Amino acid sequence: MTHLKPSEVASYWDQGYLIQRQALKIPELASACTLIMVLVDRYASQLYQEGKISCLFEGEPFERRLVLINQQAELKASLWDLARAFDCPELFHLIRHPAILDRLESLLGPEISWTGSYVTRLKLPQNQGTVFPWHQDSQYYGQMTQHLHVVSLWVPLVEVNEDNGCLYIIPGSHNWSLLKGQREEDNKVHTLEEVEQRGTPVALPMKQGDILLFSNLTCHASKLNTSSNVRWSVDLRYVASPQFQRQTEQQRQGYDGLKNHYRVEPITVRSRQPEKVASLPQLQAFVRRYSLLRSTIGKNL
Repeated sequence: MTHLKPSEVASYWDQGYLIQRQALKIPELASACTLIMVLVDRYASQLYQEGKISCLFEGEPFERRLVLINQQAELKASLWDLARAFDCPELFHLIRHPAILDRLESLLGPEISWTGSYVTRLKLPQNQGTVFPWHQDSQYYGQMTQHLHVVSLWVPLVEVNEDNGCLYIIPGSHNWSLLKGQREEDNKVHTLEEVEQRGTPVALPMKQGDILLFSNLTCHASKLNTSSNVRWSVDLRYVASPQFQRQTEQQRQGYDGLKNHYRVEPITVRSRQPEKVASLPQLQAFVRRYSLLRSTIGKNL
């Protein structure tokens, strides 16, 4: 069992985030990395057949191959929306990993649901399109979700630092309530307040195997990748299952707002009643439905 210590729980509620070093073993991330490599290989093969690249760059490292492909093809294409590709049994192991769910149980309680969001983010070098300004996740979810506790789990697939685009957090910003923000032409929410004048940002360098947990009200951002490699990461989002606990009216409205954002009812991944936990076929069917519904709306989150 890998539940959080009381001091770690206290730190999360005080700071709005918590890093767990080496919570996962690197081989446990292999399924996500392998699928990405398969998709990059398909992308390279297509460009090669179209005569846009002279070789497949097959011997290049995981972090470097897509950069070289895009440079030669003079493209800025990304593999941003991989949701439809994640109908793969091995990938669901990460969603339900005991080391993840144990820690989430310390923050959400024993009844935990996953929203369906399995975002694979790539941050290409010198690509402004992958820069995210300061925001709170509830600015995307909807106003009423500020009354609901949603935990974001951020998992780097490569080592991340200030050069290649690690996350920045403003500790304690989850206590500011929901800040005003608006979507700009880049389809990203921009917080209207100058949050760096209100709190001090901290960079969060991380290694493979580390995980980051943070609140839907925590201000966070990512800057330009100034390295020569792709920064790959995965993020997932979890919420307490409402069927097994009492909710205030505001929490109920917040949960409804979250459902409206994702277009699906979050699915149970841990429960004191084992029969309530989604099976692998149920998870796969859920993801197929989620992907279909989400394909009609914005894909930032």
